[in-house]
Parts: sequence; C-alpha cells; structure tokens
Amino acid sequence: MTKRRTRVTVWLGLALGAGCAALFARDAAWREIGGVLSRANAPMILAASGCLLMTSVARAWRWRQLLSGAPVSFRHRLTSTLIGFAGNNILPGRLGEPLRCWVLTRLDGRVAFWRAAGSIVVERVFDLGAALGLLVVFLVTAPFPPDAAVRDSALLTRLRDEALVVGGVAVAVSLGLALFARRRLATDPDRRGGLGAGLASLQSGIAGLRSGRSLGLAVACTVVLWGSMAAFEFLMLRAFGFSELGPLHAVGLLVVLSFAIALPQAPAGVGVVQLASETTLTVLYGMPVDRAKAFAIGLWVCQVAVVVGAGAVASWVEGLSLADMRRVRGVVEALDEASPPG
Repeated sequence: MTKRRTRVTVWLGLALGAGCAALFARDAAWREIGGVLSRANAPMILAASGCLLMTSVARAWRWRQLLSGAPVSFRHRLTSTLIGFAGNNILPGRLGEPLRCWVLTRLDGRVAFWRAAGSIVVERVFDLGAALGLLVVFLVTAPFPPDAAVRDSALLTRLRDEALVVGGVAVAVSLGLALFARRRLATDPDRRGGLGAGLASLQSGIAGLRSGRSLGLAVACTVVLWGSMAAFEFLMLRAFGFSELGPLHAVGLLVVLSFAIALPQAPAGVGVVQLASETTLTVLYGMPVDRAKAFAIGLWVCQVAVVVGAGAVASWVEGLSLADMRRVRGVVEALDEASPPG
C-alpha cells in the first residue's frame, strides 16, 4: 500500500508541476524576462542567500530543543538538515524529511529513526503556527493596491475566518501532541515490537514539549527561522527592483509559497513555485507580468542552487553519497511494513 501511495503522490506531483510550468510559460516574453534577470542586483542576491542559509541554522538550533535529552552535536543536526532539504529538491515523493531523520540516525546511532521523526512532527506544528500567524498579520494589514481582486472586504473577511479555523485545528493538534508526549506507553517487551516500538520512539521524539524552557527556546528559534525566510523574500524582491514593495509584501509572498509547496509536486517545486510567485506579484500586488516572471525564475534558481549546494557540501563533509541517500525510500517502506496494520 505504501509503494502504491508513494507512486500516486509522485505522479500527481509531476503532473501538477508540469501543468503549473505550462501556465507559467504561456505568453511569456522571454527576451524581456532575460533582460530583467540580467539586471538583477547580485550583491543583494548574495545577501538573500545568506538569509536562506540562516534558516537551516535556525532549524538546527530548534532541533536541539525538540530532541530534548539526545546529545546530538550541532554539526550533525545542521548537516542532516541541509541534506534533508537538498533531498526535497532532487528526490521525488518529498523524501527530504525521512532522509533527514535517516541521516541523523546514521550519523548518531543514539537517536532512533522514529524519535527523529517525532521531533519533525512537532517542528511542522511550529511552522504551521508561524505560517498562520503571518497569514493573519498579512490579511489584517492588507497591503494590496486599490484595484487588487482580494481588496474586496467580503473576500478578506472569508480569508480571515478560514485562517482562524485552520489556526484552531493547529492548536488542537498541538494539544494532542502535548497529551501524547505526557502519556506513558506500555513497556512490556511483548508489546514493544512493530507499532508499539514505533509509537514509543515517536513519543520520545516529542518529549521536548514537556519542558517549558525547551518549548520557549523552540518558539524563539521559530521566530528567527521565519524572520530569516521573510528577509530572504524581501531581499530578493529588492534584488529584482521591486522597491515599491515592502516587508509586508515579502511576508505575503512567503505565506503564499509556504502553502503552495505543501501540495504534491515535482522535485524542487518546479512549476508550482514559479506560478505561485508570479500570481502573488501580479494579482495581489499589481506588478508587471514580465518582471514578475523574471523574479519567479530568479527566486527559484537562487533557492534551489543554495539549498542543493549546501546539501552537497554537507554530504561531502559527512562522507555520504547520493546512492546512500536514495536508500531512504527502502528504509521508510521497510519501517512501514514492519508495523502491523491499524
């Protein structure tokens, strides 16, 4: 069942990416787009790249709190993070997160795969909360031009209401994880195989929720992380000459892209990222189409180059090869098949 689900997800992502890429390329004036790309501010792009790398550092800091009690070095947390996010850009089926857990387990055998996976679940809750918080800020400030489609008050009200509903779901999930972290699982050896062992390791992976100090530090790291991502978007906007757009516009772009990349997609989000970026700039902010398309291409190229390049360096430092990383699919399927159904 897992293999079939994985194949469906991969093909759905490829189809969605191809469709978005076709829509993005339709009626594109490539000569004008090339001119905008050639005039991009290189020093500003380098500064933006530094902000993008800072996001991985912030994730590594936060991971220490979520792996409470596991003495994993900063180096291994950072290289695992860099390799995992590079994997999301070059491997199908969004294998970056399980790859990240697998690498950490290989580099430090004291951390079980499911313990690392449990910490990633909590990490996603933090990120969802941050994205929803920024979405509410963006919708309340509503930095749209007068003729923007979403300027309509009824639509804005509906969007705010929907954000509150999703926020409520995120709070409920957070409370559920907190209760699960505090619940004691059976320690009978006969019940520690299969799913029981997986749940026990998963529970240990979210043990950081039990400590108020770890929780507070994780929140602080999340602020640094999302602040760095917003800074990356803002500097990239300035690099492509969008001086009329400010930090709030960068926040809006970040929120749109954050939800867009949650969809099934091709490796590196090709097609989806470009179309989402262009649509945000043209429909929400009223920017010219050619400039928006050039920015979407430049943003994607910069992001993929930095993330994959950093992952390649991390793999070299840790002595891992691409063939090693591709084994993660088989590892995940084996772990899933080892757990009893239900």
